[in-house]
Amino acid sequence: MKDKKYIRVGFFDDFKGEDSILISVDIHGLLELEFVFDKLSKEKTEIDLIKMKYVDPEFRMKIKMVSTNTDEGLIRKNGNFIWELSTEKWDEIRQKVTGLYRIGTKGHHYLDSDSKHNNDLQVVLSLNEYDKDFWMRNKKKK
Repeated sequence: MKDKKYIRVGFFDDFKGEDSILISVDIHGLLELEFVFDKLSKEKTEIDLIKMKYVDPEFRMKIKMVSTNTDEGLIRKNGNFIWELSTEKWDEIRQKVTGLYRIGTKGHHYLDSDSKHNNDLQVVLSLNEYDKDFWMRNKKKK
């Protein structure tokens, strides 16, 4: 059965050479993220990734996305993930998302914040590259 309408999120040690958050989407999930990133690029606001419509309840993480004055990136604070970027950086990310579906049916982008502290986690956004079998094989035991 083909996956439909999903956003899957997970933490991976040393994924593509760095500790990473992988956000795996189909076109519906990608369009939902594009909408959210666009909103973050236009106003100072906070959005919880876990509350988005197409987030797969089996593969999700609580990540608060915040539009701020600085580009701290995706960091852990007190055990929680917070993705803090300026409106300009959220717009750059939104443009990368738009570019993903314009170039084809699969691909990925690294959504780096260029944090001056370089303490952020790598974020990989992937369109149609990691199916549900991948996620089941890599599911963390609770």
